[in-house]
This record gives sequence, C-alpha cells and structure tokens, in this order.
Amino acid sequence: MSRFGENNGKGIKPMVRTIRVHAFNNSDLIRRLKRTTIIGRIMNPDFQSVGSLVLMMPRVWKLEGRVVGKDLGLGTFRFDFEREEDILEVMKTEPFNFNHWMVSIVRWEPVIHKDYPSAITFWVKIIGVPRDFWTDQDFRRIGNELGTVQEVDEENARVKVTIDSTMPLCFEMSVQFETGGEEVVVKMEYEKLFGYCASCFSLRHDEESCP
Repeated sequence: MSRFGENNGKGIKPMVRTIRVHAFNNSDLIRRLKRTTIIGRIMNPDFQSVGSLVLMMPRVWKLEGRVVGKDLGLGTFRFDFEREEDILEVMKTEPFNFNHWMVSIVRWEPVIHKDYPSAITFWVKIIGVPRDFWTDQDFRRIGNELGTVQEVDEENARVKVTIDSTMPLCFEMSVQFETGGEEVVVKMEYEKLFGYCASCFSLRHDEESCP
C-alpha cells in the first residue's frame, strides 16, 4: 500500500489519518454557544443550497442584522444570535423547511456525531383511534413509536413528536388495545411536512433518487 492508500479500482483513495485531540476546559465556550447558537442540516442537497438558506432565513425570521449564518460544510450550518430571546421566538416556528424540503434546526449542544443534527419536531395528527381511547397515555404510547413525545393534544388527537430524520417516516401502524377487540390501523398526518420519498418515506431524497 502506498502512502496514498489502496487503489480500489476507482482511482487512488487517500488514507484517513486519525489524531487525538486532548481535553481542555472549554466550558465558557459551551455556555456561550448554548445561549446564542442554533445549528442545522438540510435534508436534500439536490434541492437545497446551504448558501441560499444562510442568506434567506434571517429575512424569513425578520432578524436581518441580528443574526449571522455560516456554512459549516457537509450540508450543515449555524446561526449566531445577538439575543437568546430571538432564538426562542425562532424555535417556536418549527418545523423548518427550505425550498420545499425539511430542515433540521436545533439549539446547539456539544454533540459529536456524523448525523448531528438530525432532529425534527412535528405536530402529528393521529387518525383512527376509537374515541374512548383519546387519552394522554394512549396518544403518548403511539407517539413514542414515532419518536420522542414532547406534548399531547388530546382534544385534537395530536402529538408533538421529535423524530430522527435519518429514519423513514411512519404513516400508519396497527394498534392492539389491551381491553380486547380487533387491531386498529391508525394513520399519521404530519403538519407542515414538505418533501419526502413516496417509495421509502425518507426525508433525505425524492422518489427518483431512491436507492
């Protein structure tokens, strides 16, 4: 093997070096980023441009001059705010979309993972649950199969759920109630959903690009 790595038949592949970064006290930096920064990822680079998103979102949020966006590469970006109050107002408008595809945007956390961030929070209407089972417990049980339940709206048969956008969307499931009776097929309607594959329900490509 040369120092450039193996020839895999498709050209020379560079070797990947691994280095170790020593621990240091970055607690002040972490506190500042958690207070002033949001981080995000586009879902479909074929239809979404990070550069365009970074330019457009401050206008959408009506925060021109009060927020600075940066392209972090690999489909990710960050926005730095002058005021935490503005972040709180922006996060109230989730879920986010750009150019008719979804975007994951979260408050910055010190997470090291290749898919970070991947969380998207939806209100999901659950259709088909018998009316006598419209309880917080039953809706929460169904919602937990979709992701992490943040809130339950019993009156309107909805759950607010944070999903992992690397996983396919779930649009229906069978539910067996412990009191007996037949299994019930319930369906999910994701509010403010834009762009997904009609074949595999991925948020990260369209049907023409489905593997």
